Amino acid sequence: MKKVILLSIISLLITNMVFSQQLPMYSQYMNNKFLLNPALAGSEDYIPIRLTARQQWVGIEGTPSTQTLSGHYLFGDKNMGVGGCIFSDRFGMNSKVGIQGSYAYILDLDLWDSKLALGLSFMLFQYSFNSTDAIVTDANDPSIAYAKESALVPDANFGAYWHNDEFFFGASANQLIESKVKFDNLDATNNILQRHYFIMGGYKFKVTKEIDIEPSSLIKMTASTPVDFDLNAKAYYKKNYWFGLSYRTGIYKNMRHSVIAMIGAKYKHMVFGYAFDYQFSNISSYTFGTHEIMLGYNLGETESGGSSF
Repeated sequence: MKKVILLSIISLLITNMVFSQQLPMYSQYMNNKFLLNPALAGSEDYIPIRLTARQQWVGIEGTPSTQTLSGHYLFGDKNMGVGGCIFSDRFGMNSKVGIQGSYAYILDLDLWDSKLALGLSFMLFQYSFNSTDAIVTDANDPSIAYAKESALVPDANFGAYWHNDEFFFGASANQLIESKVKFDNLDATNNILQRHYFIMGGYKFKVTKEIDIEPSSLIKMTASTPVDFDLNAKAYYKKNYWFGLSYRTGIYKNMRHSVIAMIGAKYKHMVFGYAFDYQFSNISSYTFGTHEIMLGYNLGETESGGSSF
């Protein structure tokens, strides 16, 4: 009976995730905002290389699994940045593996000694649908093809990012082209990548000489889903250690909100972060939670250059 209930819950989640949010989810995006906004390319004086691995709902087979390797570089004239990432995102019978290249133009503003960047990225990925992994009640159902379909899909992202040493504000639109995923045996009419919008902002307050507090938020929108948001608070100690908490509203129908705890540290040029998501829904009884690890290296960072992780 438990297995039947669990399969029912997962089926509802998969249905809503497939038709709503099609992009990977991250809990530590504030440590690598470049994953959500191409305008972050060149936002540091060094090359921040970041490897992120996320496993959602550990203990349940076929749940979302995401791995991303990213980095970006600021040119010597300080007004252009380039970056890229390699990503793999799998969930149930669906998977995406691809690459993305980004370019940003950076303007120096007199207002609050800030910078404004406009960025554009292009991506190409292979989208696969493997129905041989389907869990069905009737193995002879003629609507199940029991085949693996794949297609190469191009798309693009655009973003703007305004910041200085104390605050940041960014907005981006991902999957701008809204490409159709064309499989040989499936109608592409309903297989369209939806445009996603992200709005983020935060401010860093100096509490003492050694402690900083940074509240921030992220708003997420698509044309067919309600507006959802994250509320975050991150505390820094001596700029090299941090702890954070996030509250995330339910992104998908039939899912409730979640709370995320994050810790991290920086040693010389190396950066480490870990996040644990606890989901307030029925599925929490069948899983060991969601885990996300971030490893990084700040290539070319100077001792006095500082870091935003």
